[in-house]
This record gives sequence, C-alpha cells and structure tokens, in this order.
Amino acid sequence: MPITETEARDLCARLLKADLDSIDFPGGKSRESLRAKIAENSIILTKRKHLERAKLESFVLRTLNRYRAPVPHLIAAHQHYLIQQDVGGTRLSESLQGSDEDSTATLVKSALGSLANLHQIGLSDEAFNSVVVLGNKDSWLRSFIKAAERLGTVLGLPAPKLNVPSLSKLLTVEEPQLIKWDARPGNAIVRDNGAVIWIDWEHCGRRHPLDDVAWLMNDEFMPYYPAMEKSILDKAIPLFGKGMSAEQAMEYYCVFSCLHACVRLELIISFQVKKGWWDYDYCVRFDKVGVVKDLALQVARRASNLSQISSGVAPLTSWFDDIGSKIELLD
Repeated sequence: MPITETEARDLCARLLKADLDSIDFPGGKSRESLRAKIAENSIILTKRKHLERAKLESFVLRTLNRYRAPVPHLIAAHQHYLIQQDVGGTRLSESLQGSDEDSTATLVKSALGSLANLHQIGLSDEAFNSVVVLGNKDSWLRSFIKAAERLGTVLGLPAPKLNVPSLSKLLTVEEPQLIKWDARPGNAIVRDNGAVIWIDWEHCGRRHPLDDVAWLMNDEFMPYYPAMEKSILDKAIPLFGKGMSAEQAMEYYCVFSCLHACVRLELIISFQVKKGWWDYDYCVRFDKVGVVKDLALQVARRASNLSQISSGVAPLTSWFDDIGSKIELLD
C-alpha cells in the first residue's frame, strides 16, 4: 500500500505539528515508505497495508527503543502509519554488492552481532511475550518442508522425498523468542561507523534465533565465500542455537537454510518465467527480489553444500546441483 505525498504532509501536520520541506521516494512511488525532511531532520514515513502489522511494528519498536537497540527510533504512530528516524547509511544488500571476502566477513559479523543484541533484549523483557508466535502450526511446518517439492514442480525436476514428520519435529520451537524473521540484507542498514540497524519490523514474531541467521546468510544477495562462511557459522550457530547442542543447532540451521533456499528460488523463478532475468543494479537499488541468474545459482550452490552436512536434507544435494544446471539454461 504506497504512501502518497498528500498523506505524508497531512500526517506530519497532525502528529508532529510541522510542515515538510521536501519529500523523496528512494524505493520508488509504489513502496510503503518515503523519506521527508523537516528543516535539517530526515524522517521515514510508512503506511502499512494491515493495521495489525502496523500496531505490531510500533509496539516492538517502542519497546526496543527503550534499550537503544539497533533499530530506528519511532517518532510517532497512528493507525496504519509510522514516522521513524531516518538512520541514514546504506542497505546491507547494497554494501555487499561486489564486496570481497574480508569486507563481506566484516559486514556479516556486524549484522550477526546486532541480531544477537536484539535477541538478548527480546529475552530480557517479558513484554515481548505478547508478540505472535510464528510457524508453530503443523500446517505451516509441512508446507515449509514441502518447499523443495514446489520448486521441483516449477522447474520440472521432482525433488527427492524428505521425512516430513522428522523434519517437522526438528523445526518445532518449544520456547520461541523475539526474532526479526525477515532478516534479509535488504532489511538492514549499514551506518557510516559499520553498525548494522534492522528496519521493517511488521513481519517480526517469536520463533528460534537461528531462523534469523538462516534468513540473513541464505539470501540471494549474500556473497558466497565458503571458507569464510564456514568459519563464521562455526562460531555463530552455537551462539544462536538456544537450548540446543552444537550438533543439534547445526542440523536445525542446515535444514531450515536449505528449505528457505527453496522458498527463495521458487520466488525468483516465478518472476523469471514471466519476464526473464532482471538487472542486478535495479534489484539492489529498489530492494527487489534478486531475479538475477548469478544470484540464483549462488543460492543453489550454497544449499547443495549445506545439505551435505545435514542428514535431514542430504537427499537434496545432487538435486540442488541439478537445479543449478536447470537455472543455467533459463534465458
């Protein structure tokens, strides 16, 4: 639900008693947010389609703001609308563009550090117990596990059968806690000092912290340096694996990541079959799905390697390789 210039001016006049000096649409006029200036102060105005999501986002931001968490400061909220601090900086997805191994490692460590900070705050305040639990229904778990089947259908490569009951049990979270959920690089801002700030909290909820790690690391815009990634994950997965042994945490992470990769690839291919491959710069600039051949191949390659670590998704290893070969042929 895009926000218009008229809505933005009316909102600021009513809530902030101020006139806007300028307005621009960094993500294009079809997006839910715009940037505006009042004197020298830059703010972000957002209009959420669903009232409940707007309420959730405003509640979570207000609560996190009390701890000076790595999120924008919420200035005001009213019904579907939020007015937030413009944190400046560059989207993590853009900062990762063309980054070498060392630069990627630095950015990933900062992003994971800020997520760990947010998770710890979520545990420390009982107010977050009121936040909705995500992915706790058997129907959701079964649908998520069958993501490989759906991707295989789209590409004409039937996926090997997985043990749905076993994987469903593995992915069931007994003690859910606050997580970002859609912790993809496009929802993170890298400030000038290297700190990572997480934006767009309308989809947050309570589940397992490893889910955020999987969303971040298996996004199509995350460059793939296998040795570097293994080094970081060997330390991060036990840290985020609340209530699990190191082995259990790695199994959970690999299973969730491979299934999430199937979801991302299905989304990418669904756009590709309609209009072909997109321009990389366009996708990054406007925070679009990465409908770029090299990015899709990267997702499949990472998933193939991760599946080799996990007994739960090991049957998918050669299938992910075949998926990559199929993607190579798409024009």
